[in-house]
Amino acid sequence: MPRIWVFQANPDRFKIGEFLATRPATMTFSVTRYRQEIAVGDQVFIWRSIGGGNEDAAGVVADSEVIGSTARRADEPAAQPFWANPPDADIPADRVVLRLNRVADSRETIRRRWIQEDPVLREMLILRLANATNYEVPAAQAARLNALWSRTGRDWSYAESVAGLWAYHQTYGREVSRLPGSPVADTALLIGRAVSGVYNKVMNFRSIDPRDQRTGMTGAGAMDRRAWADFYDPAAGALDETRLSAEYHRLWDTISQPVPVEDVGGQEIALDAEVRRLCSFDLETLMGRYMATSKSRRPVPGARRTVTREFARDPLVVAIAKVRADFNCEVAGCRHPTFMDAGNLPYCEVHHIRPLGEGGVDDLDNVACLCPAHHREVHHGKVATELRDRLVELRNGALMSGVG
Repeated sequence: MPRIWVFQANPDRFKIGEFLATRPATMTFSVTRYRQEIAVGDQVFIWRSIGGGNEDAAGVVADSEVIGSTARRADEPAAQPFWANPPDADIPADRVVLRLNRVADSRETIRRRWIQEDPVLREMLILRLANATNYEVPAAQAARLNALWSRTGRDWSYAESVAGLWAYHQTYGREVSRLPGSPVADTALLIGRAVSGVYNKVMNFRSIDPRDQRTGMTGAGAMDRRAWADFYDPAAGALDETRLSAEYHRLWDTISQPVPVEDVGGQEIALDAEVRRLCSFDLETLMGRYMATSKSRRPVPGARRTVTREFARDPLVVAIAKVRADFNCEVAGCRHPTFMDAGNLPYCEVHHIRPLGEGGVDDLDNVACLCPAHHREVHHGKVATELRDRLVELRNGALMSGVG
């Protein structure tokens, strides 16, 4: 089982941020402890210390994998310009080789101050013994750190906004605590967000709650406003606690580990973000990076344990949606080719217009039959919102005409 480590870089000695900004494929890192324990395949988070610089920039800034175990190695030439006092390049020292999997931008950095208030990570050894270089991360802390790494800097999903609204409801009319065991801290652990992030979300809901005249925060997003509209009853002047509780438990009760709920896992979200960044390089640069890591690349990648959620869909709804559309894509003017499936039926997919993970219902008025291309486009395409609006109009028009 691969182990997980944190390696610390002091920006006063080595300009780690500027070095990582060059997007290196690999880097070497000094090893002062655990020389025999650190092994190929282990995961390494790179930590930027405060040094004499900006405290807000301190924290986890990159995720990497060990591809070369501890050995006496000279410092790599590419790193030399970033040292305040460059070590003699000809003198070897104990170093491992890391392949950089993802580098955080300023929005994605896991801040040191967040870790200090986190119910799990506040016990990290790097906070209590700050003058070392290499730290092993125990299993519980590793799970929490990976959950934060997968979500920090990402837009909040509907499910997360519902969890934030639940925390707001639990603290309504009272002072909002961030301490371990509070609704804010418990929600943060549940959804894989920083405690400060959930606190801010609670303050966002305060700002849009007409019942509370105290000052909130004005950063509420579209998902927050959708969640608020779904559960706030203006006539009663109250949140519908019964419905909110049911939706909160529907979305989150089966989660047994502190990981976020998404249509795709947090690791896939992180992968997509890194792919987008890499696509800004030309092919020659990308091939150079590929060749630099080719000897260490594993043809069959290692696996990581994840928790995913599947909603129990009604097969009758799926079948009716397909037959109702005569197995054709319901996007007007669709010309994408299709094929016959193994059962000799035209292949098509049934899409929930408002996703189940965003409070959508599993009924005939919320589903449409789509070809595979349009199904992917409505989830990931540039005109996804336009397609969704067209499908809403399609179903509304069918209802008005009396067609199911």
